[in-house]
Amino acid sequence: MRRLRPADRCAVIDADDVVYIAPLPDGPIMVLDGVSALIWQTITDPVGATDTEVAAHVAAATGQRPDDIAGHVTSFLDDLVRRGVIIGADD
Repeated sequence: MRRLRPADRCAVIDADDVVYIAPLPDGPIMVLDGVSALIWQTITDPVGATDTEVAAHVAAATGQRPDDIAGHVTSFLDDLVRRGVIIGADD
């Protein structure tokens, strides 16, 4: 299981409901709001979070079942890894 955390070379402005992130030095800037901002905020804990932990947190916050949203959450996290704003390391 991978533990996710923000990339070291990533700029972040977290304005509660909206999160602006960009891989440095060239961007692009991404604007996250709603559930996408919640996902980002979940992985910014100092020790990071696993895909399962993120899905559980988002499910609890939105009244969904973790199994129903886990695939969507993992796909979004995979996209953030591809864009270079988060990294995932296997536990």
